[in-house]
Amino acid sequence: MSEDRLIDGAVTAAAGGGGFAGAFLALRWLVNWLTGRMDRRQALLDQQDARIDQEWKQIRDEMKERLDKIETQNGALRVAFHHVAGALVRVDPSNPALLLAEQILAQAFPLDLNALAAQAGAAIDSIPPRG
Repeated sequence: MSEDRLIDGAVTAAAGGGGFAGAFLALRWLVNWLTGRMDRRQALLDQQDARIDQEWKQIRDEMKERLDKIETQNGALRVAFHHVAGALVRVDPSNPALLLAEQILAQAFPLDLNALAAQAGAAIDSIPPRG
């Protein structure tokens, strides 16, 4: 009987150890599977972030190019208008087109007289006193 007990004990120990090893392997597989999923998900998120960053950079570059072009065109139009308006003032100072152009420009670029007065005051204050 003692041999039977010994064999039963060995079988029980082996079964317990095998069960523990199986549970450990299953747990290890589960952890690896979960971390693998998280790694793949993070890689996809990183790819999306990189793509979005690239798209926004492209949009910013395009907007800067458009703004630079508009500023150049606006400057050219301003210079051309001053030349034409100056010539028209010499030829016909009371031309209604001049009044209309002045009204349009006043609406598009309203003057802040307080800011102009402050700038003039600052410019006067910056002049060193004589004598």
